Amino acid sequence: MQQSGQAPLGAYLFTGLIILVVLFFRMRGMSKVRPLKVETLWLVPVVFLGIAALSLWQLPPAPGDIPWLVVAFALGAALGWQRGRLMRIWTDGDGRLMAQGSPWALLFLVALIVIRTALRSGLEMERDAWAISPALINDGFIVFAVGLFGVMRVEMWLRARRLLREHGGTAA
Repeated sequence: MQQSGQAPLGAYLFTGLIILVVLFFRMRGMSKVRPLKVETLWLVPVVFLGIAALSLWQLPPAPGDIPWLVVAFALGAALGWQRGRLMRIWTDGDGRLMAQGSPWALLFLVALIVIRTALRSGLEMERDAWAISPALINDGFIVFAVGLFGVMRVEMWLRARRLLREHGGTAA
């Protein structure tokens, strides 16, 4: 018999299947060499920042939750910097920036998804014992994502600018 608050095994299997399909297509896309458009690197962080702002505005965190959200952002930023470093960026013969996702970057993302799922399940099981609010868990993951994707793009932008200065290339 299933206890209340637990998701059925089918829900986990369905979620796992969706993640595998998305990762399969993402892995195929990562192997392609693409021009790096420096001028659009800001889009993803702004979208995530907007989502985070709306979420935090709808249900503002308690003052005691803010240090936890700062820690979540800092962890996301540190991992985002590392993930950004795993992206391969170079200039081609014409001085244009090119980028290619690293298989390590994808494995890094898979590991983060596994860790997130384990942490979320563990925190939700222990939330009553530790008095952790479900909103804090959700907000923590949102703020973590802002740090991860935002700082990843900042790292890529800094490296791309340095390459352009060194090689006198063009951003577009």
